[in-house]
Order: sequence, then structure tokens, then C-alpha cells
Amino acid sequence: MEMNNFGDEIIMFAKRTKNLFPPIVKDCTYRLLVNKMTWVLIVILLLPCLFGIVIYNELGDEREYEMQDGDKVYLFPDDNGNLVPLHIDLRENFVNQSDLFNISFVAIILAILFSSELINEEYTQKTMQLLRTTPIHSFEILLYRYIAGVLCMFGILGIYSIIFYLTTMMGSGQHGIIENLDVLLLILKVLLLESIAFMGIFCVFTIYFNRPFLIGIAYWIIWESIVSGQNYQKLTVTHYLNSILFDSTKEMSWDVVASDYSLVNSKNDIIATEPLTAVLIIVIIAIITLILGTRGLSNRQF
Repeated sequence: MEMNNFGDEIIMFAKRTKNLFPPIVKDCTYRLLVNKMTWVLIVILLLPCLFGIVIYNELGDEREYEMQDGDKVYLFPDDNGNLVPLHIDLRENFVNQSDLFNISFVAIILAILFSSELINEEYTQKTMQLLRTTPIHSFEILLYRYIAGVLCMFGILGIYSIIFYLTTMMGSGQHGIIENLDVLLLILKVLLLESIAFMGIFCVFTIYFNRPFLIGIAYWIIWESIVSGQNYQKLTVTHYLNSILFDSTKEMSWDVVASDYSLVNSKNDIIATEPLTAVLIIVIIAIITLILGTRGLSNRQF
């Protein structure tokens, strides 16, 4: 009998998802995209792209190149004066700038902003009271908004990363752009995982605290920025994102060490986490935050 009831619940959940998920995601996405702060962050994101265009114009037609299999491979002198492929330098700039600016700064602000907009706005507009009086479970109320937030956050950051990649790499020509698409895919993967983790964490802050923006900023500065470089960094999301970046760049035969991504402890031992384990932990973090958020919504007073 209990199995039948559980099966009926699953069927009802699937039916409600089919009917509710598209309009809720559409409404949430619209609210996020018309938010003025979203567009302020988008403008900020575009600044490094303009910088890439300036560098390209400075390079001009003075770049040296050699032909490889019918492709132009542009070259630049390294510290020893030897000519090496330009795309090697540009791809490292792309990853480093993406890590410092996109992954470690703008993505966090977007997650805090979006989670606050998706949850608090429901209480401000008095729509949460209406939702709580319907047969819709608190888990569904949070889940639909969480997915909308992840999709919107990853969409903005992903589109920006593609534009930033093209503006950064265009100095290396068509060969350099195509040759390093795996680097772009790496950054997109990290951004997706970051969106999945931080949207869940900041949704929990929004549900449980009256000033989620301040709590989120404090969490970012103290926990994800300071602790992520210490012995307890495995308690941070940043550690697992850095582990994926470190392992992937090593597999690409880049000249990187664990300390480049703060993946060492006070004894200078490497404490990087295996990439698959890092992905699983990020997914588990997202699941735990959804469970905690559901309980918070169920207990939160109107």
C-alpha cells in the first residue's frame, strides 16, 4: 500500500511539474533579466571583452606566423626570445582571468542576487502565501525557482565566457580559437557546477536569514575566499572548483602546480580532490541545500 502511495505521489509530481515548471521558469527568468542589477553585472562582464579587443588591435598585422597543415599559427617571443605559438599565452590569460573575475567574483554576486530575487520577491508580492495554501509541496516551490536560477545564471555566465574566449583568442587566429575549444569547455563546466552549488547555498541563506545579501557577502569573503586557501579548504565549494581546474589543466600538459590554485595545506602538501569526486560532492551540496531550503520554507511564517 505504501509503495502504491509513493508511486501515486511520483505521478502527481510529474503532472504538476509538466504544468507548473514552464510558466514558473519563464516568470522567474523574466524577473531576473529585468532586474537592473543583473544588467549592471552584465555591463561589468563586458569590460574584459573590450580589453581583449584593444589588445587585438595593438597586435595589428605585425604578428609573425608560420604555416602548419595549411593553417596560420601566430607566434610571439617568450622570455628567452624564442618564438612560440601565441594561442598558448592567450589561452592561459583566458583561464586566469575567468578564474579571478568570472568564477571568483561575478558568479558569486549573481548567485546572491538571483537567490534573493527568486525567494524574497515571493514574500514581498504575497505570492508565497498563496503557494503554501495549494497542494504544491515546499520542495517543488523551491526546486522550480532553483532550476530557473541555475539556468539563468549559467546562461549569462556561459554566453559571456564564449564572448570573452573569442575576444581573447582572436589574436591567435582561427587556428588558435579552434585548437583550444577544450579550454572553453572546461570553464563552462566549472561555471555550471558553480551555479549548481552556489544557487543552492544562497537560496538557503535567503530562506533562513532576514539579510541574506549581507550574509552571502560575508560567507563569500570569509569562507570561500579566506578559508579556501587554508587547511580546511575542503569545506568550501571553491576547493572543488579549483581541483577541477587544476586537474584539467594538468591533463592538457600545462605548466601548473597545486599552489597556483591554492591546493596545498600549511605543510605544503597537495590536497587537491579527484575531479569526479569533486563533481559528486558539488551535486551532494546542491541536494543538501534543497532539502534544508525545503524545511525552511515549510517552517517559515508568512
